[in-house]
This record gives sequence, C-alpha cells and structure tokens, in this order.
Amino acid sequence: MKTPVCTDCIRNGAICPNCEPLHAAGKITKLDFEVASILAKINERYNISGAEFSRAVSFGPAVVIFTSGNPGLLIGRNGRVVSELSSALGKKVRVVKEGTDIKASIADIIAPAMLLGVNTIFRPGGIEGMKVRIQKSDTKVPPVDAVTLCAAISRIVGKEVEIVFE
Repeated sequence: MKTPVCTDCIRNGAICPNCEPLHAAGKITKLDFEVASILAKINERYNISGAEFSRAVSFGPAVVIFTSGNPGLLIGRNGRVVSELSSALGKKVRVVKEGTDIKASIADIIAPAMLLGVNTIFRPGGIEGMKVRIQKSDTKVPPVDAVTLCAAISRIVGKEVEIVFE
C-alpha cells in the first residue's frame, strides 16, 4: 500500500527521522500519519495493498481522503474499508481521486448534492477565486454546512471559494 508515510513510521507508531523534515515542512500531517496507521491495520483484514493514499484533509465533522489510484480500493466492497476508517477516526470519510479535474473532485466532496458548475471569479486586486454552484434544492444535502464546506474546498484548491445555491 502506498502512503505519504513510510512503513517504519507506521510500524513504530511515530514519525521517523527520515520523515521528520517532511512533517516539519507540512507535507505530512498528523492526520496523514493517523490515516496511514489505520489503513495498515485494515490491510491486515482486507487486502488493500494495491491502494494509494496521497493525503487527508479534515474539515468539521468530515475527512476527505485523496487517492492517486483506484478509489474503489479505499472504499472497499459494500463500503467496508471506508466504514472502518470512518469509525476509527470518528468522522465521516469521503474518498476522492486526486489528479482529476477540480470539478470532479468538488462533486465527489459535496455528493449527494448536485454540482451545477464551477466558475472562476476575479476579485479586485487581481485575486482569483472560484464560485461553486450547487442546486438550490440540495441546500441541506451536503455532508457539512456551507461555511465549513467553503473553507474545506478553499484549503484543497488553494483559492478563495464562494458557494452559491441556485
């Protein structure tokens, strides 16, 4: 299984000296380490050794896990893997394929709400942002409230995000 944390870190239960510079630079977070450790335990019961875990981002009562490989491996048959991961973390878990276009990633995060579109907006001072348009009838459907969702998507895409229900 491919994770941002090495197998020595997972085995020892602490970040090793080789991974410490990555942790200090913010490329590996404590959440990444925690998710990698849980996935290693899950790998003993279910064979998910072909899974690729890139990073994890926490927002409110949910965690988004990015994978560069097949997301189905981290979801598992009948959602077993993602369910165990969710109960171990104590939060809802979303698995999103990294490297796809941003619109597909946002659609995966807000599911089952319907994404109408993603627009680029230009603010005064040359600041570029994004407007995420969600169907108005899905106001209560996203996994978290609009403010938390907006902050999470902003952190993921690295731009200012505005969410609009139309």
